[in-house]
Amino acid sequence: MASVRLPKKLESEIEKIARKTGVTKTQIFKEAISLYLAEVRGCYIALERLHDKKAKYYTLEEVEKDLGV
Repeated sequence: MASVRLPKKLESEIEKIARKTGVTKTQIFKEAISLYLAEVRGCYIALERLHDKKAKYYTLEEVEKDLGV
C-alpha cells in the first residue's frame, strides 16, 4: 500500500474524471501508474539496446527493402 499527496488541482481533476466515468479514484491511480511504469520500462529497454555495442542497426531503406515496401 502506498500513500501519495497530490496538488489540489490534480486531485480535483482526478475526482472530476472519476465522477464522469464512474470509475473509482483507486482504479484511475492504478491504471495511471501502470501506464507510466510501462512507458518508463520501455524507455530503459530502448536505452539498453541503444548502448549495446553488439547490436545491429538498420536504416529505414534496409527495412523497407527487406519488407518489400
